[in-house]
Amino acid sequence: NSATMWDIGSHINALMAAVDLGLIDEREFRRSTSKILASIKGRKSNGRTLPSEWIRTNKVRSGNSNFDGCDAGRLLAALHNLSRHRHSDDGAAELIRSWDLDKVVIDGKIFSVIDGELKSTYESHCAQYSALAFRAWGVDVQSPYEVLGGRPASEGRMALLDVASKIGPIGAEPLLLEALDFGLSPESEYLAQVLFAAQLREFEATQQLVCVSEGPIDRSPWFLYQGLQLDAPDRTWVIDTVRDNEEFKTEAFQRENRVLSPKAAFLWSAKYPHSFSDRLLAYVRERAKTTIGFASSIYSKTGKPTANYSDINTNGIILQSIAAILAENPRAG
Repeated sequence: NSATMWDIGSHINALMAAVDLGLIDEREFRRSTSKILASIKGRKSNGRTLPSEWIRTNKVRSGNSNFDGCDAGRLLAALHNLSRHRHSDDGAAELIRSWDLDKVVIDGKIFSVIDGELKSTYESHCAQYSALAFRAWGVDVQSPYEVLGGRPASEGRMALLDVASKIGPIGAEPLLLEALDFGLSPESEYLAQVLFAAQLREFEATQQLVCVSEGPIDRSPWFLYQGLQLDAPDRTWVIDTVRDNEEFKTEAFQRENRVLSPKAAFLWSAKYPHSFSDRLLAYVRERAKTTIGFASSIYSKTGKPTANYSDINTNGIILQSIAAILAENPRAG
């Protein structure tokens, strides 16, 4: 009954992919995007008009009064894509102008608004992607990733790995979303290379397919952040959860809930053509396809997808990736 601004961003990108691929016509595209823009006008709180952290999908123009700086990055990136699409009008730009984005940027850093309190999103893996998205709309913000300038290449990369490792494990999202929406920045390109190489080495060493990202599962705690821990002495795949329960930190939990991300497989296929990317994509197509798209996750231990469980972000990213693949190589389908 609700959708986050990250979900909405993926929905908008999916609609653009769908009309570009001929799955929907221009009329349906315009009708659908107009409905979305009307639903995310946001609300005024504490003197700021901002898009809601989440909206109700079963009630018109209803959402909460919080604002998520990370999810806003996904939404702003999608609206930037929409503003440049051949079938769009000025609706996206008009909506952006109605928001007080400058009021959630302090000393160049993006903040969320939670229950009226400002909370920094600066030390998070969304910071680089969100920075690019805010800048696309003329809001100047900083990113902790941007440490390469003015250093020798090797020194800059070590500094970047140090920063990223302190933030936490890295996954395909939002690194490769940046590739689809803006083209990879030098910082994200290097981190993506590191992650891809680690996944490939894991397969070569163990024959275990690893393809990590954040995403839902069909049991408690329902949402996982999976990634590569950069400051570990060897390849260490970590699962983080929203809730900090001790039961989610055990080896048994990690073993039972390690998953392969279908959307990440499509992202790698779109932006990193390689025999390993082909292998990931074939595995996902074989195991995760459903009557309504693709399942959210595939459990590594059993090879089974999340049962009767999917999400709009997974399928929006997959559709966006397919459009990118076919734009690059029409014969790829």
